[in-house]
Amino acid sequence: MAVIRLDLGSSSRKYTEAVSEVLNQVSNNVSILLTLSPVRPLHDFLNDRRTYPNYRNFVKSVNKKLMNVARRRGASIVVTPVIRKGGDKVFLSTSVMPPLGQPLFKAGNIVPINNKVSFNKSPEILSMGGVKLCFTYLEELEMPEVARICKFLGGDAVVTVNPPLLSERDPELTLKLGVVRAVENNIPIIGLGGYLTDGRIQQPTFLINSSGEVVDFYNDYEPAVFEVEVERLERAARLDLIRKYLKLIRELTSPPLGQGPHP
Repeated sequence: MAVIRLDLGSSSRKYTEAVSEVLNQVSNNVSILLTLSPVRPLHDFLNDRRTYPNYRNFVKSVNKKLMNVARRRGASIVVTPVIRKGGDKVFLSTSVMPPLGQPLFKAGNIVPINNKVSFNKSPEILSMGGVKLCFTYLEELEMPEVARICKFLGGDAVVTVNPPLLSERDPELTLKLGVVRAVENNIPIIGLGGYLTDGRIQQPTFLINSSGEVVDFYNDYEPAVFEVEVERLERAARLDLIRKYLKLIRELTSPPLGQGPHP
């Protein structure tokens, strides 16, 4: 598995060209590539500057280009976060472009984001290459209960998704929180970050092992890639504990009675 760090403010064409170039740099045994999605279209949608159909068309265009890259390289490209709509609600999700077949989508956030993005009722594990990845998004890194759900789902690693522009947290704090979550749950943490060169903002990209050691760390304004071998932990899912922590999260994130949705 390879994790890449890119300029997330570029056009769809430049973005997919950068992903393709990175794939040419990694070893042939890499079959999965993790990357953040371009951040400005998502930011514009969340701030009512772009309609959902407009955003959806952008995602379709990017996915089509990435599917071609995945097929040429024979590797799966995992892109997150992307918005998916269900009924009158929208959610964060993770998309997978396999070398064969059509894009797949896995449910994402379990904590609501402002009053625009609802929570997923059923968190999902992404099983790829024999390992189980659990994705957490934005402020979920700050909630111990979310990482614990990943652990009790049987996850082999937590992928914390913190795009620049969407994550206003101090980048140094992002890394420190990753260390804490790794130690608390005895699980590796993969930090998906990136940068915007025109805005000079960034969130770090990193790998922390289950003992809390920072194995890889990047916070520069230039592309980077590192390869990761995730160990299978063979943990059984604990549905009783998952329900317990989901209930606690709902209580913590629900607005007081009569105050409407979270800001």
